[in-house]
Amino acid sequence: MLTVREYLPGKINMDYKTKITCRRQRPTTVEGRDIVEETESNRGRIIQSAAIRRLQQKTQVYPLESNAAVRSRLTHSLEVQQTGRFISRSILKHFADQGQLAELGLEGIETAFTNLVEMACLMHDVGNPPFGHFGEAAINDWMEKHGHACFLKTVGESFSIPALYTDKLLPDLLHFEGNAQGLRIIHSLQKLNLTTSQVAALVKYTRPAWQTEADEGYRYRHKKPGCYYSEEPLIHMIWQHLDIAPGHRFPLVYIMEAADDIAYCIADIEDAVDKGILNLRQLQQLLQEEWQEQCQRKDFGESEYLPDIVANALGNNATAHLFITRLRTRLVKDLVAYATARYSEHHQAIFDGSLDEPLIDGGSEQHLALLTLKWVARKHVFSQPEVETPELRGYAALMGLMVIYQPLLEIPGDEFREIVEQRPTRHFIAQRLYHRMSGKHKEAYCEAVAGLKGSVEEQAALEWYYRVRLLIDYMSGMTDNYVLEEYQCLSAI
Repeated sequence: MLTVREYLPGKINMDYKTKITCRRQRPTTVEGRDIVEETESNRGRIIQSAAIRRLQQKTQVYPLESNAAVRSRLTHSLEVQQTGRFISRSILKHFADQGQLAELGLEGIETAFTNLVEMACLMHDVGNPPFGHFGEAAINDWMEKHGHACFLKTVGESFSIPALYTDKLLPDLLHFEGNAQGLRIIHSLQKLNLTTSQVAALVKYTRPAWQTEADEGYRYRHKKPGCYYSEEPLIHMIWQHLDIAPGHRFPLVYIMEAADDIAYCIADIEDAVDKGILNLRQLQQLLQEEWQEQCQRKDFGESEYLPDIVANALGNNATAHLFITRLRTRLVKDLVAYATARYSEHHQAIFDGSLDEPLIDGGSEQHLALLTLKWVARKHVFSQPEVETPELRGYAALMGLMVIYQPLLEIPGDEFREIVEQRPTRHFIAQRLYHRMSGKHKEAYCEAVAGLKGSVEEQAALEWYYRVRLLIDYMSGMTDNYVLEEYQCLSAI
């Protein structure tokens, strides 16, 4: 159990050198690098990974979009990376102006601090499935309807189901989540062997997927699953090494999350204008109405903060491009300053990872502006046919693919091993489906099942768990177009 620190009045109890370290899960082949060089090594590993490249063909808002000017997950992640860099440098400047860099342990590692945030921002969506949240829904819906039945078919009626399966493995498989999948990708599938600090900077939520309810006092940090059962040993190792209490966060996660919030709230509106879903006058009216509603809901009183920014951005008959540029420039500047102030105000809680809310929160004008942009997009952009129709196609295709690959989950464990080991088998359909899967995904499955421990029943349940993970890894790693192509190919449509 991690110890609780004793805090002394008036004394700073924070040393970032205990949070930003060179340690990796496995030894590196290059020794003697300092912390800045280690974070640069992280950068190279991440940028060159296939998982990052796949983001260019995954949905941000508009599935199957052919216009390259409209954002994909990759272009969105690049924008988040830049915003994260902006916030990091603003926070470091604040500490430098206060003369606190040395006592916080940040002097000399400012570049490493910024590098970790930037790369966490670039990776923050790496676990998102094709078609975004609709892809998540398709995987979870299919597992809810068919998962347990497949398991029973695999093990037989006389099988004594262990508590491990009921309490952890099945609930874990019923809660696919992009954040948890991202952790699995960088560690178990791509095997990037990043520093513990870099991995920790990506863990936005701290609840395991099998835990279906938030612990008391962890409403926000437990809002979604943060890791799967398969990656829990990694999380425990990292948290112990970096002295992070159970259920708490790594401090730089708050910056990554704020950068994402800032980037996408403006980008979604810009893409809607670019695609002609909203014109500038419509947008001004919708923002005005939503701003007033948010002010009333939050009992904020009279304020013209966002309407004034919008009016100034529209001044002198601005073009759509000029309007978005002015709007983005002002809002990003204000929101970054606000995030910096909040980081400083709640610094001890952020350093400990106990702050149970995002940086862009607190009921300020800046927070309400962010909420206004989000809700206008949800009400008037995401519900458009340009968005919903491709999402429905993606949902149907993913559900159909899961059905096609279902035979892989219905075979007894010893017979599935025949397929894996390329021995003669009577399951020729499952064999051919297995051949279509990614080599990295199959390698991760084989490594996971090689060292299974526990009772015979627990080992059987764990083998099936990792077999399902194999299928989900494959499906969630597909790009939007590949889902449709694979479904059309295998269903002979």
